[in-house]
Amino acid sequence: MNYKKIMLDRLLDKFERSKASLEEGIGPRRIMLKCCASDFPEYDIEKNDRRELINSIVIDLHKQGILEYEWMKYEQGNILNRVWLRMEAIEETYREAGRTPKRDVIQRIAVLVDTTYKKICTPWIKVFLAQVKEQIEQDKQVGRFLPNEIDMVKALLDALCFIDEKGDEEYLERVFSIRCYGDSKFFEKNVKKRLIKIIKNYFMEDQIEAELATEDEILGLAGIVKTPEQVEFCGSLQGYINGKIVDFSAFQKGSIIQSQTVKDIEALDLGEIKQVLFIENKTNYVEYVNRMKKAEELVIFHGGFYSPIRGLFFTKVYTASLGSGIRFFHWGDIDVGGFAIYQRLKANIIPTLEPFMMDVQAFLSKEKYWLKFDEAYEAKVRKLSSNIDYKEFYPVLNKMLEVKCRLEQEAFL
Repeated sequence: MNYKKIMLDRLLDKFERSKASLEEGIGPRRIMLKCCASDFPEYDIEKNDRRELINSIVIDLHKQGILEYEWMKYEQGNILNRVWLRMEAIEETYREAGRTPKRDVIQRIAVLVDTTYKKICTPWIKVFLAQVKEQIEQDKQVGRFLPNEIDMVKALLDALCFIDEKGDEEYLERVFSIRCYGDSKFFEKNVKKRLIKIIKNYFMEDQIEAELATEDEILGLAGIVKTPEQVEFCGSLQGYINGKIVDFSAFQKGSIIQSQTVKDIEALDLGEIKQVLFIENKTNYVEYVNRMKKAEELVIFHGGFYSPIRGLFFTKVYTASLGSGIRFFHWGDIDVGGFAIYQRLKANIIPTLEPFMMDVQAFLSKEKYWLKFDEAYEAKVRKLSSNIDYKEFYPVLNKMLEVKCRLEQEAFL
């Protein structure tokens, strides 16, 4: 074990948490380690060989002018009490530890962020980088979204640049990783978690959605997907794709199309369709198509928070309906997530959307399947019950608060 490296790193970590590491001329309180304490548990006075080795390391560092030290009372030359940095030799301490000063690291990160900012066009990425720049200038800190290691900062910025350059193109997660880093697993191991946090805070405008969306759904918003995106629907729908007419009405139990096909759709013809129903849960979608679907109805599997590809298909369906009087409905869980999914679809794509089996009557009809919720969840329900965007759900939200229960869509199977 490299005790010298451990000791110097601990001291420099303490130093870097002080203002003195970032601003010239500040005289900090003494930066020290107490040897016989949790500061430096490796210094075990019961293990003579180790204690004597560390004693010799400290004495050598003192001779180099890097450290000061003191012995425990009545244990002169035997047991160390504490060691501390000589501030006038801080640069030499960094060299001895093989570290780059934090101030220099932050300056290099600032240059990387500024260079990236100048070539980015995507608005939410520019906002994020602008705030990082501002925090570095004001606080001399990289903030909570960036790592402190230059290599990892560069990797994260490379991911943001790639997202910016690819536009609406969709990439499988591992393909994205290969294209960015030449390694199919590098993104998942080193960048994914931080990128998800950035997307949640800077791309997702609705805080409720950001809290409820899964990691896969969040990455999907940036066009990075675990598996190829598919859209599922059932109904008498015709599509004009690459100059040809495709009649989906022949598929009585539903159709599935790939993401690229969604992009290739030039127009849709809804024919005799009078109602479009979005269904959140896959099992409910299949059951509805098999047992309850009406001839004049188009049923679409919605899933969770829709990706850009699904959103594109939903938009093309709604555009094709304009002027026809077609009604749009959404059926989801009677819970915070179900309401948020409904609201997102209504706010962003289908302003005429109506809830289906998500009211008080539906809730009361399945009392035996109610799921109790805790105080934390109750706070989320209460927040929706006073949010004007969710006013059409006020009655059922109030009933949920009264009985402290929610209901999943599967209860209706």
